[in-house]
Amino acid sequence: MAPDNVRKSTGATRPHWVEWLTGLAATTIVVSMIGWMIFEAMTSEDRPPELAVQILAIAPQPSGWRVMIEVRNSGDQAAAAVEIKATLLDGPELVEEAGMTFDYVAAGSASRGGLLFVNNPSLHQLQVVPSGFTEP
Repeated sequence: MAPDNVRKSTGATRPHWVEWLTGLAATTIVVSMIGWMIFEAMTSEDRPPELAVQILAIAPQPSGWRVMIEVRNSGDQAAAAVEIKATLLDGPELVEEAGMTFDYVAAGSASRGGLLFVNNPSLHQLQVVPSGFTEP
């Protein structure tokens, strides 16, 4: 038999203020995320990949020249197998060609890579353009 001086609490205890604060913070985060997802679903245009190439640097290397480039995808869809074509021109005459493939460029992101040339790109007209992609 239990002693008489030990009492068991049968009344409801009030939650600690930290529990209320944690619950409020979690609820705010969940409601905000749901609102953001609804906003994105309603306003997204789902544009196809919009690819642009920027030349970052031209540097010599033992076997020729390296042209560092950045491919930006400002569209709403990703692009896979992004083909890049580069040409060195001396007036209308083609001096050299180079190409490369980026495996994947996510929507709203950029990827970097390098093109290799035997001739100095600084002495010629350098054209670098995206030439194709596939849908992932």
